[in-house]
Amino acid sequence: MAKLRSKNLNKTTNKIVGEIYGDYLNYCTSIGQREKTIESKEKFGKYELIKVVNLDSNIKELTKEKIEKHIINMRKEGYKGNTYQTYVIKMRAFLSYCFNNNYLTKFTVKIPNILLEKKEVYTEEEVIKLLKKPSINTCLVGDFRSWAICSFLLSTGCRAETLLNVHVEDVNFSTDSILFRHMKTKRQITVPLSNTLKVNLMEYIQRMGLKQEDYLFPLLNGEKMKYDTCHQNLKNYFKHRNVKFHGVNTFRNTFATMALKNGAGIYLIQKCLGHADIKMTERYINLHCIISNRGDCIWQL
Repeated sequence: MAKLRSKNLNKTTNKIVGEIYGDYLNYCTSIGQREKTIESKEKFGKYELIKVVNLDSNIKELTKEKIEKHIINMRKEGYKGNTYQTYVIKMRAFLSYCFNNNYLTKFTVKIPNILLEKKEVYTEEEVIKLLKKPSINTCLVGDFRSWAICSFLLSTGCRAETLLNVHVEDVNFSTDSILFRHMKTKRQITVPLSNTLKVNLMEYIQRMGLKQEDYLFPLLNGEKMKYDTCHQNLKNYFKHRNVKFHGVNTFRNTFATMALKNGAGIYLIQKCLGHADIKMTERYINLHCIISNRGDCIWQL
């Protein structure tokens, strides 16, 4: 009689999908995945996974057919390619955990091919409105801080989480550089500090009374600002400036596009954006804006 290897046997388990997904989240935390990554996966389990399988069901109910049917429905309902592509990527990560722990027999779910859409950028007119310094005598403190945040994002192209982890001491006015300690890639990098941003930050830090050890963009009580708060503050600021808000990440697209337009090399842009792959940097650049004869997206960083 042939011997069976235990690794080839599926686990006989009464565990439900929700319980295994909880174990999966604990595993992701144990291997050091980023806090925002864990939060994203928590939302996926709470709002997206349940569209395919009930969390109270046995894990065997999570099948290839159900997943592919849901992807087809997403495409029929007009979801953007990035949406259902991201869905599949997150689903595959959970499936890999299930396969590796022998909860499921391995099957393949392919990542859909999508047509990459042109990245949105803020126009020169919009940028001018955003970067116009508020009246110190009449503006709210929150708007003054949001003005400084816009200046920072447009000049550096950093992610929101990177911005919120910058301390005053990370800005070196002597060497005209900024240290980014918190990066998605977990690698610290140093980026240039432009003259315009330098002047803006010096005034901002002085007026806000910030110390070297303080967060550069804290809450009014000095505590670290959360992403959702930053997002809402910027949304309000955009409304006050009569500019349509396309999201925080659009600052990165705008930075990359305009930096290339103004003569910066793509490898320098890649470094500032913290990309490991140059192809990812190329995706952030709106070439239509660069070759446009209207010139409505041009300003000096």
